Amino acid sequence: MSTIIIDPGHGGADPGGGTNQYWKEKDLVLQISQYQERRFKELGISVSLTRATDITLTSGQRTNLVKASGAKYCISNHINAGGGEGAETIYSIYGDGKLANGILDAIAAAGQKKRRVFTRTLPSNPSKDYYFMHRETGNVQTVIVEYGFADNANDTQRLLEHWQEYAEAVVKAFCQHIGHPYKAPQKEKTALEKALDVFIQEGITTTPDYWLQNAVPGEVVKGEYAAIMIEKAAARINQLRK
Repeated sequence: MSTIIIDPGHGGADPGGGTNQYWKEKDLVLQISQYQERRFKELGISVSLTRATDITLTSGQRTNLVKASGAKYCISNHINAGGGEGAETIYSIYGDGKLANGILDAIAAAGQKKRRVFTRTLPSNPSKDYYFMHRETGNVQTVIVEYGFADNANDTQRLLEHWQEYAEAVVKAFCQHIGHPYKAPQKEKTALEKALDVFIQEGITTTPDYWLQNAVPGEVVKGEYAAIMIEKAAARINQLRK
């Protein structure tokens, strides 16, 4: 049984309307969802996905997966289109909007423009939700997250550069909502940092901060320091060859 189920919108034969020259909505939201799944697992939160690959799901299949998951919460990930700008979250007319507001605030704090939090009813029946992900998922608290507009140049650039930060913002907001301890992901070390770790282990350098600050484009390394590093590296290589 999952605490949360993540729904990457669309998929398979349905690319999604939030598609442009850089991505198909179905692919970008799957990427976002898989990142969030991994992060929730790292944080010890039970999680599942409605789809983990590029498959077609009918609305009934999708909502049945949500209901069968046993999850209390569902995040349905989407990319918008239609001439707007910024992120939106949508919650059920029967919900309190707290999670939806928390998610949008977190995405905005991560740098995306905030558009709105809202609900929508069926025109033919105001007592029912407009979106099937709210209307047909039973007691599961579903929030639809629209990360930005595929037909807006500013949103497109922000999503290309910062989709992972926005995805992480949702993870953080959810943890805060349920009172679960949150820990930011560890930043992966650069190639230079990894190389310096090896040099430290092998006794080649004891001043990694100097190299991190100066062995980068636009900076200058002192020749005498470089010579010492090269000599120590050569000595260590010769030791290993014996």
